[in-house]
Amino acid sequence: MVAGERERLPGSAVEVARLPRGRHDLPREFVSRTQRDRLIDAMARVVAEKGYANASLTEVCAAAGVSTRAFYEHFTDKEACLLAAFDLGVELMQKTVAEAFARPASWPQRIHCGLDTLLRLLAAEPAFAVLAVVEVLAAGPRARERRRILLESYGGFFAEVPQRPGGPVVPAGVVEAVIAGVYGVIFDLVSTGRVAELPDRLPDLTYFVLVPFLGPAVAARVAASG
Repeated sequence: MVAGERERLPGSAVEVARLPRGRHDLPREFVSRTQRDRLIDAMARVVAEKGYANASLTEVCAAAGVSTRAFYEHFTDKEACLLAAFDLGVELMQKTVAEAFARPASWPQRIHCGLDTLLRLLAAEPAFAVLAVVEVLAAGPRARERRRILLESYGGFFAEVPQRPGGPVVPAGVVEAVIAGVYGVIFDLVSTGRVAELPDRLPDLTYFVLVPFLGPAVAARVAASG
């Protein structure tokens, strides 16, 4: 991996290394990339602690160890920095979940594995979870549109739903309702400081996701398989 690149969610407990003070021989590109990474991490941490509305640029810059002047070399304003944190984190999160879902298995087991990965990842990165699930709603219309696109993308995981022989036709809109329901449970836990409990909800959420398409018997069996 190239120095300065990252495979961590914003706000991770593993911090980006601070740059040395004073004169140094580090390449300008490396310095710029490291400053940007630190600002993105700091935005997630400060927003998780204080909320988007109360997070000041001064606090974000202080947490990042970056000057306000340097902040404006990377971002036009606080919203732009939050959107960068959201976009980066979601890209890495979706990549990880998609890789878990793509493992060879039946569709129900792949759903179970993808959900497990999502819940564990959010629980392991509570600052990013707060930013991406809760505070994104307070950051304005562009951030809310990002959230809408994210939720809509989860529809792709239902493209291979198996047909139940003789089963009823699943009404249009059920996939959207299922995604909204899962999001609602995640939102409730994250917004009330219970993000660590997310992995414990895997059995019920697996059942909830599968039951409209496969029936209660199969949904219960898969939900209990983990």
